[in-house]
Amino acid sequence: MIPRIPYPFALVAMLAALLTAVAGAPARAGGFDQALTVWAQALENRLVTLEEISRAEGVPASTRIARGPVLKPGMVDERVLQLSRRLVELGYLPPGSERDTHDDLVAAAVQVFQAERGLNADGKVGGATLSALNLTPAEEIASIRETLVRMAEFRTSVPDTLVVVNLPAQELALVRGGETVLTMDTAVGSPSRPTPLLADAITHVIVNPTWTVPPTVLKEDKLPNLRRFGTPGIDHASVWLDGAVVDPAMVDWSAVSPWRVRIVQSAGDHNALDRYRFNLTNDDQIYLHGTNNPRVFNHDRRAVSSGCVRLSDPKALADELLLSSGFSPARLSAMVDDGETRWIRLALPMPVRFVYWPAVLRGDRVVVLPDIYGIVPRPEQIAAVN
Repeated sequence: MIPRIPYPFALVAMLAALLTAVAGAPARAGGFDQALTVWAQALENRLVTLEEISRAEGVPASTRIARGPVLKPGMVDERVLQLSRRLVELGYLPPGSERDTHDDLVAAAVQVFQAERGLNADGKVGGATLSALNLTPAEEIASIRETLVRMAEFRTSVPDTLVVVNLPAQELALVRGGETVLTMDTAVGSPSRPTPLLADAITHVIVNPTWTVPPTVLKEDKLPNLRRFGTPGIDHASVWLDGAVVDPAMVDWSAVSPWRVRIVQSAGDHNALDRYRFNLTNDDQIYLHGTNNPRVFNHDRRAVSSGCVRLSDPKALADELLLSSGFSPARLSAMVDDGETRWIRLALPMPVRFVYWPAVLRGDRVVVLPDIYGIVPRPEQIAAVN
């Protein structure tokens, strides 16, 4: 069982206040290296606690919540009793709060739990929240160890100015001169099309970009659309076959190979990249960009892209990166408004690191996020090696 953490809130109003603090307050700006030091120390402390528990005799297993329908506020159910027990074990409810009614107290505790993990804080226990609640101590230990190793490797070569994207957390931080100056949510590659772990650099910001459908998306998504419907399913797109623009409805696509096809979406609010693209130097066509579907950032699971990283606030990143190139936010906004596609070279390339740190620090609490790409060794794999 995970130890009960002293929980100072007994009233729903206080739980709601904590939820507001977790979900609504901007991330703290400040010394990046110091933040990593605090983060790593918290992971070490949590690891020691968990390993002590794993060695102790007679410790009951942590409560598992059975699968079933979504647990919603107002429900009375045996699984709600399991839920409240688990919330007590994790420190989100005080001891003695176990109950089979999904009342305001339970719902508020679930919301705090969800907010700390970047889940939709609605108080309901669906698939993503259930998986997070049912994380075992052994799984938590494995994620913490993996994060500590990866963070240590990162810190041996990290520059003091860079963009960091933590893929499991789906978060970006811009660090300048060792200080965190900007943070935002991201959407990253799906498990079937994962975002690679890169050490790269942003060289250009493209304002009002067009979008050329990348090879994997073309082969697996758009060419099948052309064969089935005679359209790629993309608004304001030109379809090219053997170097010439064609009317897709007039072509028999059944025997056409992907390498003969190119699909380009024009710039504008309809564009999949929205108004900003941040070019990297890798050969895999991985870059950062905006999105014309900002609703993705309201979802529990945002590992939905085809490998590139979507940004919740691309304008803020563009403003920060281009200041040193002489572009004020007002000038940049005017360029966006005129609708013309422009490539702007950064005065100095901005280093970028895509990292995989599934154990994060939320306030003073260590939180283990879903291992979206299956990188963390399973406890049974670790046991087999040992």
